[in-house]
Amino acid sequence: MTIKECKENSRLPEYGTAVRIAETIAPEEDCGSFFVQDKHIKARKPGATGLYHGYVPGAGGDVWWVLHEDDTVGAYEFTEVFDLEEE
Repeated sequence: MTIKECKENSRLPEYGTAVRIAETIAPEEDCGSFFVQDKHIKARKPGATGLYHGYVPGAGGDVWWVLHEDDTVGAYEFTEVFDLEEE
């Protein structure tokens, strides 16, 4: 199932699904409600690619972990994560 299909069907992606992060993401100071360690906020990378690595428990599936190529894990709103080829 693609990221787009997951969002349309209120499902979570399969672990390891390749993803692309939006070019514009919320600034760090707007991510305080994520309830994750600061290192995962600082690891957020606009326009990066990576792998879906799970979701943040307690966030209702709205905050996803993305494993980047440099082995850092960023926390992203699901609205900031797309299929590699999706515009």
